[in-house]
Amino acid sequence: MTPATRTPEEALNWFRRTGTSVADWAAAHGFEPTVVYALLNRRTRGHRGKAHLAAIALGLKSPPDSSAASAAREDNQPRSD
Repeated sequence: MTPATRTPEEALNWFRRTGTSVADWAAAHGFEPTVVYALLNRRTRGHRGKAHLAAIALGLKSPPDSSAASAAREDNQPRSD
């Protein structure tokens, strides 16, 4: 079962409710504030790289399934013929 994700609007509401600034949250989690703002304002979807990791940390995306990730890594290994 995958954990529930939230929308960017729900994440923004969480920041407002808790009084946490986006910049402070980003710094505390090791992300650039511009990446987090881009996710919250739907300028990026977080498909790759730091935006992907930030989207997971924000709860906008579910973490990848570890068994699927390891299978994908195995599929991408070079052949040793």
